[in-house]
Amino acid sequence: MRRFISGFRTQFRQLGTLATISTGSKAMDSLLGGGVRTGMVTDIYGESGSGKSQLCFTLCSNCAGDGGTAIFVDAAGTFRPERIFEISGSPGALEKIMFVRALNTIDQTNAVRKILDTGPRLVLVDTLTSLFSAEYSGPARHLAVMKHMHELALAAINAGCAVVITNMVRSAAITVADQAGRNIALAVVPFKQREYLGSSVSIYSHIKLKLEIVDAAKSLFRALLVQPAGKEPVPFAIAPRGISDIN
Repeated sequence: MRRFISGFRTQFRQLGTLATISTGSKAMDSLLGGGVRTGMVTDIYGESGSGKSQLCFTLCSNCAGDGGTAIFVDAAGTFRPERIFEISGSPGALEKIMFVRALNTIDQTNAVRKILDTGPRLVLVDTLTSLFSAEYSGPARHLAVMKHMHELALAAINAGCAVVITNMVRSAAITVADQAGRNIALAVVPFKQREYLGSSVSIYSHIKLKLEIVDAAKSLFRALLVQPAGKEPVPFAIAPRGISDIN
């Protein structure tokens, strides 16, 4: 823990010199302070179809286009090489991406060791919690996720790479009881979306970004910066060439 805190403080002293990787959207880049930052863990979460994997593909393409290498840890079967080729427009982009198909949490956690061995500029884990959800339960699940996030945060700082993880959301009932003990919140707002295992993921996340669907038929979405908070959400689109601004 002391090592992590020391690295974290050094990280922020050097903030002005950190490199960034473009998301493909100028509005989203501005929201993130220039793009996804190296040396940090960026947590991107949202409901299914909100653009999480598409953002990962765009980041891979942009990283490769800038001459960097990436590690893509696929824990949910989301990796689409043809999509990265479509976004990048170059078959050479795939040669700069190390693909790891994680079939269990051991595969997923072992992939962290490849970071220091290969020195990538970008590491993506899509989806972080899916395998932990299947293999663990109760407090053990939270502890295992926190340990994995701690290792990813240390790797981001020590290797100077950008670590991007995606995560799911769950609909949780809101409880507001009246004097009779009845839950009156359900009559107003039945459910609220919360990040799955959010408390365990957040403890080692530097940046948290929530993606939301505005109009799926028109490919309209928005990004909300949750941590650090204080900025207005920005719209974005998903185009054949990946994440983009809305024209």
